[in-house]
Amino acid sequence: MNEPKFKKLNEQYDTVWECVIPYINDPRDRDLVSLVCKLWYEIDAITRKHVTIAFCYTVTPRRLSRRFPQLESLKLKGKPRASMFNLIPEDWGGYVTPWVEEIVRSFGRMKELHFRRMIVKDSDLELIATSETGKVLEVLKLDKCSGFSTDGLLHITRLCK
Repeated sequence: MNEPKFKKLNEQYDTVWECVIPYINDPRDRDLVSLVCKLWYEIDAITRKHVTIAFCYTVTPRRLSRRFPQLESLKLKGKPRASMFNLIPEDWGGYVTPWVEEIVRSFGRMKELHFRRMIVKDSDLELIATSETGKVLEVLKLDKCSGFSTDGLLHITRLCK
């Protein structure tokens, strides 16, 4: 008996979502909207284009690719800010390698990567440049990162946009 009423309500949710989502750009607002119901959670997952991860150990690379398969932009922060003042050992962590491996495996549309306070090896940059991701990558920011040389940057400049 309530089946038609439920179907109508679901259609209203869909209509509201289609009218509202283009105007919700703030990531915190998107997070809150995705809590409304399972449908909106799933729609957010497939429509989200940018994610910022404030600390690279709060989520696994695989979890990110399962949650947001259509990402085009990722900002990933590694070591805490205290590392800039030599309060954390250089080899403490913040390695970008597992993230790069997942990015090239799962995100073929990645246009922008921003790594902050991470350890980036030349092999990571080479992997990005030689993958499908490298063909569409437009922006690569290495903000306060260490561990790479001009050889790694050479791969990026030769093979990426």
